[in-house]
Amino acid sequence: MAILVTGAAGLVGRAAVAALLRQDVEHVRAVVRDPAQVAGLRRLGAKVALLDATDPDGLAAAMDGVFTACSLTGSLWSPPAEDPYAAVVGPAEVFLAAAGAAGVRRVVVCSPAAVGTAAGPDPPANPHLAAKAEVEQMIAASGLEHAILRCTHVLGPGSRLLDLLAARPPVEVPGDGGQRVAPIWVGDVAAAIAAADDAVELAATWSLSGPDEVSVDALVDAVHGGPVAKHHLAAAAGLTHAQAEVLAADSLADPALAPPPGLVPTRLAETLAATGTLARR
Repeated sequence: MAILVTGAAGLVGRAAVAALLRQDVEHVRAVVRDPAQVAGLRRLGAKVALLDATDPDGLAAAMDGVFTACSLTGSLWSPPAEDPYAAVVGPAEVFLAAAGAAGVRRVVVCSPAAVGTAAGPDPPANPHLAAKAEVEQMIAASGLEHAILRCTHVLGPGSRLLDLLAARPPVEVPGDGGQRVAPIWVGDVAAAIAAADDAVELAATWSLSGPDEVSVDALVDAVHGGPVAKHHLAAAAGLTHAQAEVLAADSLADPALAPPPGLVPTRLAETLAATGTLARR
């Protein structure tokens, strides 16, 4: 059976494509809009569709014969000029409509762990979290088999968050630095996506987090290999208000949710070593 991944050029998308190919999925289709990303994904062994994930006809055609479709568009790191709400909800609406038209059986999406902590009768005030919460509701109401992966901050090679924390001291830290985080290795998120594709039947929301809980200040020190100077700011340079607000809050596992079956998350020290961050210090 075939699986399709939108946002395949991103941090999680590229890792997911590689994990699915290692699992010997017969056909992995990667959707990207940047021609410069095509060759690298083809070298991994993926079939690449060059199109915008908001193109309904193109996406429906790419989903022909697909069993599982994984949407990895709408990350926290949308450009400042984009509406953080529309950047998430718009592509998700197109994705679900295309999946329905193509007869896709199962869908997989990622959400920030903070969507769970912000849950309540009213949508979260943060536009990115509000959009992700709405997408979760759309997925649950779609009638399709599904897996929603609620992830803490994801770290991996090329991670925007890691680049922010690894900046030259004094490091600009959103919030007071005391917020608690349990970062997850990108490879573990990819493994969870592969597990969701491989499950017999599925209608689940899983919690993904790393095994080590630390403050953001401690995470900055770990990234640098020792204590460094920091500036605690309401908004670090280059961040939108929505991004800064998410990063200034806790990012921890939702205790009400189970983790993906069989997943043993990577320790933080191994994660940082695998990103090559310490080697650059």
